[in-house]
Amino acid sequence: MKSFRPEMTMEQAVNVLNHVEQGQAVNITPIEMGELSKVFHYDVQGESYVIHFKNDLSSLEKEQFVHNRFAPYGLPIPQVHQVGRYENLCYAIKDKVSGSPIATLEPQEIKRLVPRILDQVIRMIHIPLEDSPAGYGWISQKGEATHHTWEDYLLTTFDEEQEGFYYGWTDLYNEGILEKAFFQDMYQRMLELLPFIPQERYLVHGDYHLGNMLAHNENVTGIVDWEMAMYGDYLFDIAVMDIWYPMLQLPKQIQVTLNQSGIQTTDFDKRLRCYQLFKGLDGLRFYAKQEHEPSYQFMKNRMATWLQSP
Repeated sequence: MKSFRPEMTMEQAVNVLNHVEQGQAVNITPIEMGELSKVFHYDVQGESYVIHFKNDLSSLEKEQFVHNRFAPYGLPIPQVHQVGRYENLCYAIKDKVSGSPIATLEPQEIKRLVPRILDQVIRMIHIPLEDSPAGYGWISQKGEATHHTWEDYLLTTFDEEQEGFYYGWTDLYNEGILEKAFFQDMYQRMLELLPFIPQERYLVHGDYHLGNMLAHNENVTGIVDWEMAMYGDYLFDIAVMDIWYPMLQLPKQIQVTLNQSGIQTTDFDKRLRCYQLFKGLDGLRFYAKQEHEPSYQFMKNRMATWLQSP
Protein backbone atom coordinates (compact mmCIF):
# COMPACT_ATOMS: atom_id res chain seq x y z
CA MET A 1 0.00 0.00 0.00
CA LYS A 2 1.31 3.42 -0.93
CA SER A 3 1.57 6.18 1.65
CA PHE A 4 0.75 9.80 0.80
CA ARG A 5 2.07 11.15 4.07
CA PRO A 6 5.31 13.13 4.20
CA GLU A 7 8.41 10.99 4.31
CA MET A 8 9.95 11.96 7.62
CA THR A 9 11.26 10.54 10.88
CA MET A 10 10.58 11.15 14.53
CA GLU A 11 13.95 12.86 14.73
CA GLN A 12 12.92 15.35 12.06
CA ALA A 13 9.71 16.12 13.93
CA VAL A 14 11.71 16.77 17.10
CA ASN A 15 14.08 19.05 15.17
CA VAL A 16 11.19 21.12 13.83
CA LEU A 17 9.61 21.41 17.27
CA ASN A 18 12.91 22.38 18.87
CA HIS A 19 13.11 25.19 16.32
CA VAL A 20 9.49 26.32 16.54
CA GLU A 21 9.09 25.99 20.31
CA GLN A 22 12.67 27.03 21.15
CA GLY A 23 13.48 23.73 22.84
CA GLN A 24 10.49 23.80 25.21
CA ALA A 25 8.47 20.98 23.62
CA VAL A 26 8.24 17.81 25.72
CA ASN A 27 6.28 14.54 25.60
CA ILE A 28 6.47 14.40 21.82
CA THR A 29 4.51 11.38 20.62
CA PRO A 30 3.12 10.35 17.21
CA ILE A 31 -0.64 10.19 16.60
CA GLU A 32 -1.96 7.83 13.95
CA MET A 33 -4.57 9.74 11.96
CA GLY A 34 -5.30 10.78 8.40
CA GLU A 35 -4.15 9.55 5.01
CA LEU A 36 -2.22 12.66 3.99
CA SER A 37 -0.45 13.95 7.10
CA LYS A 38 1.81 12.96 9.98
CA VAL A 39 0.72 14.21 13.37
CA PHE A 40 2.50 14.50 16.72
CA HIS A 41 1.27 15.53 20.15
CA TYR A 42 3.48 17.57 22.48
CA ASP A 43 3.35 19.81 25.54
CA VAL A 44 4.77 23.25 26.22
CA GLN A 45 4.61 24.67 29.76
CA GLY A 46 1.62 22.53 30.67
CA GLU A 47 -0.36 23.26 27.49
CA SER A 48 -1.04 20.54 24.92
CA TYR A 49 -0.68 20.99 21.16
CA VAL A 50 -0.46 18.96 17.97
CA ILE A 51 1.75 19.54 14.97
CA HIS A 52 0.60 18.41 11.53
CA PHE A 53 3.07 17.78 8.72
CA LYS A 54 1.87 17.69 5.12
CA ASN A 55 3.45 17.76 1.69
CA ASP A 56 2.11 21.20 0.81
CA LEU A 57 1.60 24.43 2.68
CA SER A 58 -1.68 25.48 1.07
CA SER A 59 -3.85 22.84 2.76
CA LEU A 60 -2.48 23.85 6.16
CA GLU A 61 -3.13 27.52 5.41
CA LYS A 62 -6.65 26.53 4.38
CA GLU A 63 -7.30 24.97 7.78
CA GLN A 64 -6.09 28.17 9.42
CA PHE A 65 -8.50 30.17 7.25
CA VAL A 66 -11.38 27.82 8.10
CA HIS A 67 -10.77 28.25 11.83
CA ASN A 68 -10.48 32.03 11.64
CA ARG A 69 -13.54 32.41 9.40
CA PHE A 70 -15.96 29.84 10.82
CA ALA A 71 -15.03 28.99 14.42
CA PRO A 72 -16.62 32.25 15.66
CA TYR A 73 -20.00 30.74 14.70
CA GLY A 74 -19.60 28.06 17.34
CA LEU A 75 -18.03 25.25 15.35
CA PRO A 76 -15.49 23.34 17.45
CA ILE A 77 -12.58 23.83 15.06
CA PRO A 78 -9.13 23.65 16.68
CA GLN A 79 -7.23 26.92 16.63
CA VAL A 80 -4.26 26.99 14.25
CA HIS A 81 -1.54 29.01 15.93
CA GLN A 82 1.16 28.84 13.29
CA VAL A 83 1.73 27.59 9.76
CA GLY A 84 5.21 27.41 8.34
CA ARG A 85 8.00 25.56 6.64
CA TYR A 86 11.28 24.37 8.17
CA GLU A 87 13.91 22.17 6.54
CA ASN A 88 11.53 21.47 3.63
CA LEU A 89 8.79 20.26 5.97
CA CYS A 90 5.41 22.03 5.95
CA TYR A 91 3.76 22.17 9.36
CA ALA A 92 0.88 23.63 11.35
CA ILE A 93 0.65 24.05 15.13
CA LYS A 94 -2.84 23.54 16.55
CA ASP A 95 -4.50 23.25 19.93
CA LYS A 96 -4.94 19.67 21.09
CA VAL A 97 -8.66 19.01 21.42
CA SER A 98 -9.88 17.33 24.60
CA GLY A 99 -11.69 14.04 24.26
CA SER A 100 -11.40 10.92 22.14
CA PRO A 101 -12.04 10.30 18.44
CA ILE A 102 -15.71 9.35 18.23
CA ALA A 103 -14.82 6.45 15.93
CA THR A 104 -12.99 4.78 18.84
CA LEU A 105 -15.96 4.90 21.23
CA GLU A 106 -18.34 2.07 22.04
CA PRO A 107 -21.43 1.78 19.79
CA GLN A 108 -23.83 2.92 22.50
CA GLU A 109 -21.66 5.96 23.24
CA ILE A 110 -21.66 6.85 19.55
CA LYS A 111 -25.45 6.57 19.32
CA ARG A 112 -25.86 8.95 22.23
CA LEU A 113 -23.68 11.48 20.39
CA VAL A 114 -25.71 11.46 17.17
CA PRO A 115 -27.90 14.46 18.15
CA ARG A 116 -24.77 16.47 18.95
CA ILE A 117 -23.20 15.45 15.62
CA LEU A 118 -26.32 16.61 13.77
CA ASP A 119 -26.30 19.87 15.75
CA GLN A 120 -22.98 20.69 14.08
CA VAL A 121 -24.57 20.21 10.64
CA ILE A 122 -27.36 22.61 11.58
CA ARG A 123 -24.78 25.07 12.85
CA MET A 124 -22.97 24.95 9.47
CA ILE A 125 -26.27 25.46 7.64
CA HIS A 126 -26.85 28.70 9.55
CA ILE A 127 -23.42 30.21 8.85
CA PRO A 128 -23.92 33.17 6.47
CA LEU A 129 -21.81 33.10 3.30
CA GLU A 130 -22.99 36.34 1.72
CA ASP A 131 -19.65 38.01 2.51
CA SER A 132 -17.62 35.05 1.20
CA PRO A 133 -16.24 35.02 -2.36
CA ALA A 134 -18.62 33.55 -4.92
CA GLY A 135 -18.18 30.00 -6.14
CA TYR A 136 -18.74 26.34 -5.32
CA GLY A 137 -16.60 23.32 -4.51
CA TRP A 138 -13.27 23.19 -2.70
CA ILE A 139 -12.24 26.48 -1.15
CA SER A 140 -8.69 27.80 -1.17
CA GLN A 141 -6.64 29.11 1.72
CA LYS A 142 -8.24 32.49 0.95
CA GLY A 143 -11.79 31.14 1.01
CA GLU A 144 -12.19 31.24 -2.76
CA ALA A 145 -13.99 28.56 -4.77
CA THR A 146 -13.36 28.32 -8.51
CA HIS A 147 -16.53 26.64 -9.81
CA HIS A 148 -19.48 28.70 -11.02
CA THR A 149 -22.02 26.03 -10.01
CA TRP A 150 -22.23 23.12 -7.59
CA GLU A 151 -22.93 20.82 -10.53
CA ASP A 152 -19.76 21.97 -12.29
CA TYR A 153 -17.68 21.01 -9.24
CA LEU A 154 -19.20 17.53 -9.07
CA LEU A 155 -18.66 16.95 -12.78
CA THR A 156 -15.15 18.29 -13.24
CA THR A 157 -13.81 16.32 -10.27
CA PHE A 158 -13.72 13.31 -12.58
CA ASP A 159 -12.41 14.98 -15.73
CA GLU A 160 -9.80 12.81 -17.37
CA GLU A 161 -7.33 15.70 -17.51
CA GLN A 162 -6.35 16.61 -13.94
CA GLU A 163 -3.49 18.43 -12.28
CA GLY A 164 -1.84 17.74 -8.95
CA PHE A 165 -2.68 14.63 -6.92
CA TYR A 166 -4.82 12.99 -9.60
CA TYR A 167 -2.68 13.80 -12.62
CA GLY A 168 -2.90 10.83 -15.00
CA TRP A 169 -5.49 9.06 -12.84
CA THR A 170 -7.13 7.23 -15.76
CA ASP A 171 -3.92 5.17 -16.10
CA LEU A 172 -5.29 3.30 -13.07
CA TYR A 173 -7.76 1.56 -15.40
CA ASN A 174 -4.92 -0.31 -17.09
CA GLU A 175 -2.13 -0.17 -14.53
CA GLY A 176 -4.07 -0.52 -11.29
CA ILE A 177 -7.17 -2.04 -9.73
CA LEU A 178 -9.64 0.62 -10.88
CA GLU A 179 -12.36 -1.14 -12.89
CA LYS A 180 -13.43 1.05 -15.79
CA ALA A 181 -16.82 -0.53 -16.50
CA PHE A 182 -17.97 -0.34 -12.87
CA PHE A 183 -16.57 3.16 -12.39
CA GLN A 184 -18.25 4.54 -15.51
CA ASP A 185 -21.55 2.83 -14.65
CA MET A 186 -21.56 4.50 -11.22
CA TYR A 187 -20.56 7.82 -12.78
CA GLN A 188 -23.49 7.63 -15.19
CA ARG A 189 -25.86 6.95 -12.30
CA MET A 190 -24.52 10.04 -10.57
CA LEU A 191 -25.11 12.13 -13.69
CA GLU A 192 -28.75 11.07 -13.76
CA LEU A 193 -29.26 12.61 -10.31
CA LEU A 194 -27.62 15.98 -10.99
CA PRO A 195 -30.91 17.67 -12.05
CA PHE A 196 -32.12 17.32 -8.46
CA ILE A 197 -29.25 19.10 -6.69
CA PRO A 198 -29.81 22.66 -5.39
CA GLN A 199 -27.78 25.80 -6.02
CA GLU A 200 -27.82 27.26 -2.52
CA ARG A 201 -24.38 27.47 -0.89
CA TYR A 202 -23.48 26.21 2.55
CA LEU A 203 -20.24 25.42 4.34
CA VAL A 204 -19.49 21.71 3.86
CA HIS A 205 -16.76 19.84 5.73
CA GLY A 206 -16.26 17.39 2.87
CA ASP A 207 -14.94 14.46 4.93
CA TYR A 208 -17.47 14.42 7.74
CA HIS A 209 -17.01 11.12 9.54
CA LEU A 210 -16.44 9.95 13.10
CA GLY A 211 -12.68 9.69 12.69
CA ASN A 212 -12.58 13.45 12.20
CA MET A 213 -14.59 14.27 15.34
CA LEU A 214 -13.71 14.16 19.02
CA ALA A 215 -16.02 13.99 21.99
CA HIS A 216 -15.91 14.29 25.77
CA ASN A 217 -18.78 13.90 28.26
CA GLU A 218 -21.26 13.32 25.42
CA ASN A 219 -20.35 16.59 23.69
CA VAL A 220 -18.58 17.08 20.38
CA THR A 221 -15.38 18.88 21.38
CA GLY A 222 -13.63 19.04 18.02
CA ILE A 223 -14.09 18.68 14.27
CA VAL A 224 -10.73 18.30 12.57
CA ASP A 225 -9.22 17.85 9.10
CA TRP A 226 -10.91 20.59 7.06
CA GLU A 227 -8.66 20.03 4.05
CA MET A 228 -11.67 19.13 1.88
CA ALA A 229 -13.87 22.03 3.05
CA MET A 230 -16.10 23.40 0.30
CA TYR A 231 -19.18 25.45 -0.51
CA GLY A 232 -22.09 23.32 -1.60
CA ASP A 233 -25.07 21.29 -0.39
CA TYR A 234 -25.22 20.50 3.34
CA LEU A 235 -26.53 17.00 2.58
CA PHE A 236 -23.08 16.13 1.23
CA ASP A 237 -21.75 15.68 4.77
CA ILE A 238 -24.67 13.43 5.75
CA ALA A 239 -24.04 11.32 2.65
CA VAL A 240 -20.38 10.87 3.62
CA MET A 241 -21.27 9.85 7.17
CA ASP A 242 -23.88 7.36 5.96
CA ILE A 243 -21.33 5.63 3.72
CA TRP A 244 -19.17 4.73 6.70
CA TYR A 245 -21.81 4.35 9.42
CA PRO A 246 -25.11 3.20 7.89
CA MET A 247 -26.08 1.60 11.21
CA LEU A 248 -26.60 5.08 12.69
CA GLN A 249 -29.42 5.81 10.21
CA LEU A 250 -28.33 9.44 9.96
CA PRO A 251 -30.42 10.28 6.87
CA LYS A 252 -33.60 9.45 8.77
CA GLN A 253 -32.47 11.34 11.85
CA ILE A 254 -31.30 14.45 10.00
CA GLN A 255 -34.70 14.76 8.31
CA VAL A 256 -36.32 14.96 11.74
CA THR A 257 -33.72 17.49 12.89
CA LEU A 258 -34.15 19.61 9.75
CA ASN A 259 -37.94 19.67 10.18
CA GLN A 260 -37.59 20.67 13.82
CA SER A 261 -35.26 23.48 12.73
CA GLY A 262 -37.73 24.71 10.10
CA ILE A 263 -35.40 23.84 7.20
CA GLN A 264 -37.21 22.59 4.09
CA THR A 265 -35.32 19.97 2.06
CA THR A 266 -36.56 18.84 -1.36
CA ASP A 267 -35.50 15.70 -3.27
CA PHE A 268 -33.71 14.44 -0.16
CA ASP A 269 -33.16 10.85 -1.29
CA LYS A 270 -31.93 11.77 -4.77
CA ARG A 271 -29.48 14.35 -3.47
CA LEU A 272 -28.18 11.96 -0.84
CA ARG A 273 -27.62 9.18 -3.37
CA CYS A 274 -25.94 11.60 -5.81
CA TYR A 275 -23.36 12.59 -3.21
CA GLN A 276 -22.82 9.04 -2.06
CA LEU A 277 -22.07 8.02 -5.63
CA PHE A 278 -19.71 10.99 -5.95
CA LYS A 279 -17.88 10.12 -2.74
CA GLY A 280 -17.85 6.45 -3.65
CA LEU A 281 -16.26 7.20 -7.02
CA ASP A 282 -13.71 9.42 -5.35
CA GLY A 283 -12.97 6.65 -2.86
CA LEU A 284 -12.50 4.02 -5.60
CA ARG A 285 -10.04 6.30 -7.36
CA PHE A 286 -8.15 7.13 -4.18
CA TYR A 287 -7.81 3.53 -3.01
CA ALA A 288 -6.78 2.42 -6.49
CA LYS A 289 -4.05 5.06 -6.48
CA GLN A 290 -3.07 3.98 -2.98
CA GLU A 291 -3.04 0.34 -4.11
CA HIS A 292 -5.12 -0.60 -1.09
CA GLU A 293 -7.38 -3.36 -2.35
CA PRO A 294 -9.29 -4.09 0.91
CA SER A 295 -10.51 -0.48 1.11
CA TYR A 296 -11.22 -0.48 -2.63
CA GLN A 297 -13.37 -3.59 -2.28
CA PHE A 298 -15.16 -2.16 0.76
CA MET A 299 -16.16 0.93 -1.19
CA LYS A 300 -17.16 -1.08 -4.25
CA ASN A 301 -19.35 -3.34 -2.10
CA ARG A 302 -21.00 -0.33 -0.44
CA MET A 303 -21.82 1.12 -3.84
CA ALA A 304 -23.19 -2.21 -5.03
CA THR A 305 -25.67 -2.23 -2.13
CA TRP A 306 -27.07 1.09 -3.33
CA LEU A 307 -28.07 -0.55 -6.60
CA GLN A 308 -30.29 -2.90 -4.64
CA SER A 309 -32.10 -0.14 -2.76
CA PRO A 310 -34.53 2.43 -4.16
